[in-house]
Amino acid sequence: MITVDKAFRIVMEKADVIERVEIVGFNSANGRVIAEDIFSDIDIPPFNKSSMDGYAVISSDLKTVPVELEVIEEIPAGYFPTKRVINGTVSKIMTGAPVPEGADTVVMVENTELLKNGKVKILSKVKKGENISSKGEDVKKGDKILSRGTTLRCQEISMLSATGHTSISVISRPRVSILATGSELVEPDKGLMPGQIRNSNSYSLFAQCQNSDINPDYLGIAIDEEADLRGKIKKGINSDVFLISGGVSMGDYDIVPSILRECGIKIEFERVAIKPGKPFLFGTKGKTLIFGLPGNPVSTLIIFEIFIKPALKKMSANSANTNFAGKAKLEKVFERRKAGREEYIPVAITRSGGEARAMPVKFNGSADMMALTKANGLLIIPIGIDKLNAGDICDVIWFSATDPSYMPA
Repeated sequence: MITVDKAFRIVMEKADVIERVEIVGFNSANGRVIAEDIFSDIDIPPFNKSSMDGYAVISSDLKTVPVELEVIEEIPAGYFPTKRVINGTVSKIMTGAPVPEGADTVVMVENTELLKNGKVKILSKVKKGENISSKGEDVKKGDKILSRGTTLRCQEISMLSATGHTSISVISRPRVSILATGSELVEPDKGLMPGQIRNSNSYSLFAQCQNSDINPDYLGIAIDEEADLRGKIKKGINSDVFLISGGVSMGDYDIVPSILRECGIKIEFERVAIKPGKPFLFGTKGKTLIFGLPGNPVSTLIIFEIFIKPALKKMSANSANTNFAGKAKLEKVFERRKAGREEYIPVAITRSGGEARAMPVKFNGSADMMALTKANGLLIIPIGIDKLNAGDICDVIWFSATDPSYMPA
């Protein structure tokens, strides 16, 4: 049995960035990682433009103010000027409009007074070049605007659209397959016969994959017979990541590990010093990662959060934070009889007085999914610690960074 830290290192060492690329429209690119450098096909701004509503003038006309100058043209945004500004004249101009030839400054409209004789009175001096954004001052044609490996946010997508990149080459996300095992399982829409339970793990895993922006393939339920398991496992290992729920413990019907070995999977480890989730198997075949998860739903959810989610992010070349860890003050004493494993306890985390506070929820063990519906995070109890006191500052993980109580470390 290995520690959580060692298991995590092994998983992350084996998780390679997907080599496939795909083309997506920029409207579908948010959160994706670009697979090539992106260059601008234009200067930005593409012309000298006014950054204010006002009047385009020649700065030498403003040596003495106030001064009255003739308005020769009005230039709204989207309109190209047709008249050159000469000494004694100005053009009325709107924000974003091209600055006319001859003008070297824009006077804000607030510093002017429009007269009835077709002239404008300039009330204050301005420096040459003021309120003008020069052609190419932000980006020059041919500049690299985004580098390969950049995770696209709204800011980058704005740049893509401004430079005409409507389709982008991005790194493909990993293909994930999910298989549930166990003759006792039936799908959620089925009635239960004596001894049966509904399959919940597959759908929890499905939702967790979707939280990582991945839509997995569901391979159904394999009963505890070698032929059925072998056929579905052979299909699953054609994915980049294969998640198998159940059948990895040490019972007479837990035959998944032996079939995985028959199928050429190298088992990297089979037991981890974590509670819940000790019967956790990890294997590889080429670049495919195989996760054999415990059958109990809380164990499966926790193993995904701690190990699988970071691996999926790495394989997607996404550098975004995945485990939302921080500190919280424990609100209630916690004791345990055995301290030989790193333990994860469901907690309700709130935020009060500028600090996070964690209250353990009633938890009946690794099958108690109801407890997790009342929790928004996990309290981490290290190996060797058998008691935490109320008021202790402890390590916690939030399920989501959007939780109102989230306070990153």
